[in-house]
Amino acid sequence: HPRRYPSPPPADNPLGPAARYPYLPASSDDGSILIKYSCRPGGPYLYDLLDTLPLDEFGTLSWVVLDREAEIYESDDMCDEYKVMHALWGRWIMLNRTRFIQDYSVGVMDFVDQYWMMIHRAAGWQALRYWLLMLMVNKYLKPQGVANVLQHYEGKTGMKYWYANGANTD
Repeated sequence: HPRRYPSPPPADNPLGPAARYPYLPASSDDGSILIKYSCRPGGPYLYDLLDTLPLDEFGTLSWVVLDREAEIYESDDMCDEYKVMHALWGRWIMLNRTRFIQDYSVGVMDFVDQYWMMIHRAAGWQALRYWLLMLMVNKYLKPQGVANVLQHYEGKTGMKYWYANGANTD
C-alpha cells in the first residue's frame, strides 16, 4: 500500500533524492537527533542530512567517520548525491568489511537494507545506480547483481506507486 512508503522525490527529478531544499531542519527516524541549521558556506546541502544518523555504533572511532566525511564533502569533483553515497558506504564498510568480502552481493544488499531510507532521502535511485555500477566495474558485482539490488531498493521505496493515482508530488 502506498501509505507505508516514504514520500517520492519531486516529479521533475524522480530518480534523485526525495529531500527538497532547504533540507533543514531535519531529524533522525526516531526523533532523537535534530539538525536545525547548517554552518556551511552557502547554506545546507544534501549531505547535511547524514548528521541525522547516529554515530553510536562507531564508538570512540566516530571521529574517523566524521573526518572521512569531511574530506568527501570538500571534493569538488562529484555531485552532492554521490558524496552521500560515498559517505554511507564508508560508514557501512567500516563495520562490515568482512561480511562484504564473504559475499559481495549479500554485503551490498545488507548495505541497502541498512541505509535505504537515507539513500532515498539524500541520494536517490540514480546515485545508488552510479555507486552499484562503480562496484560492478571494480568486479564486486555482476550486472545481474546490480539489477537485483536496484529492484530490491525500488521495492523498499515503493517506486511503482510514485506519481500514480494522485500520489504526493509536492
